[in-house]
Amino acid sequence: MSLRSINCMIVALFPIHLVKPTGGAATKPSFVRLAMDMNAMPIFKARLLSFSHFVYFSAMTNGSDIDPGSADYVQWLDEVWQRRHSVMPAGAHTLSVGILLWPGFPLMSLTGILESLRHAGDFGDMSRQIEGRWEIMGAGGPVRSSCGIEVRPTQTYLHPGEFDYLFVVGGLLPQLANAPAGHRRYIHAARQMGCTVVGVCTGSFVLAEEHLLSRVTASIHPYHRRDYETAFPGHRLTTSQDFVAADGIATVPGGISILAYMAQIVSAHFGADRSAKVVHQLSVPDRRGVGEFERSGMVRHREIADPRLQKAIVMIESGLDAAAGVAEVASRLGMSERHFSRLFHTEIGKSPREYILTTRLRLANWLLCHTTKSITTIAFEAGFSSPAHLSATFRKKLGKTPTQVRREP
Repeated sequence: MSLRSINCMIVALFPIHLVKPTGGAATKPSFVRLAMDMNAMPIFKARLLSFSHFVYFSAMTNGSDIDPGSADYVQWLDEVWQRRHSVMPAGAHTLSVGILLWPGFPLMSLTGILESLRHAGDFGDMSRQIEGRWEIMGAGGPVRSSCGIEVRPTQTYLHPGEFDYLFVVGGLLPQLANAPAGHRRYIHAARQMGCTVVGVCTGSFVLAEEHLLSRVTASIHPYHRRDYETAFPGHRLTTSQDFVAADGIATVPGGISILAYMAQIVSAHFGADRSAKVVHQLSVPDRRGVGEFERSGMVRHREIADPRLQKAIVMIESGLDAAAGVAEVASRLGMSERHFSRLFHTEIGKSPREYILTTRLRLANWLLCHTTKSITTIAFEAGFSSPAHLSATFRKKLGKTPTQVRREP
């Protein structure tokens, strides 16, 4: 389906004025923008979401014979992204990340952040900052990593309101006091702007020193457990989780755990197809068995042997409509709805419709806890038919309302 055909169908479905863009980044693959107040049009959002699903599936190739271990799998995932991307408002999928490096920082933590973003934010292996932006900030010269390689900041301290996440990548413990004082001031400025602050490796020690972890559990590497307990008695910690995220603060113990966290935020901001691409590109998908990275909760599709079900999960978590989605997914996979539902339940342990609802609840819950978006906006973005539908589902499944979830510490 061509972009011109999509534009014509948008005009037919939505009586709004289409105008040519007057500015913005040249790299944005958008030829029209919607001249309207999106916040005042929740019904339009619901229609646009449904229309994006239509374009996504009507333009998608069958793909049932694509081997997830092949290069064609990445191309298929990029096609999924392109179909969804082409009908969403400009800027709807952008993700902006700021990074502060401490002396002696681990290169793996930094590259885990950057490699995930570059694979998620562009097509193929082109590495352009189209839908993902990242900046390494600092006021001085290059920062030496724990292995001796130096990395030079790309920017001075930018306004923290420009970022969705601020990654604080800690270094060797004896060198934590050697970072510029501006780093610590910037962390507090980012918190005041509502930016999620992420302590990576010993970055958690930095956040604890700045009194940001006294009320939350920190995910600490077992190697540093005794150091953390000694430095911060009374603070809660865990050494068995890839990350802990709560109340606008996240902690990651380092190592490959940063990949699990990046897969989670990529899935939340971009969709399961982008997360699947990150996992595919940063692992070895054609080996026998499942590696530790693929075992993480946000990459469940890699644990399933049947490639049709892997694709089904990507489709569902990319925003499938619950009312008609099961038959549509089954059709795209070349299966009958009955056979697909039976196979899905056997492998996954629940029906496709139950999985869709669980996925939407997870997304809505994440948006409530990590954004300031209105409940109405979250309801439509998560695929619910109305805020009342969202509230009723939350009460039935979670025993609390969206407002109660948002108010929880």
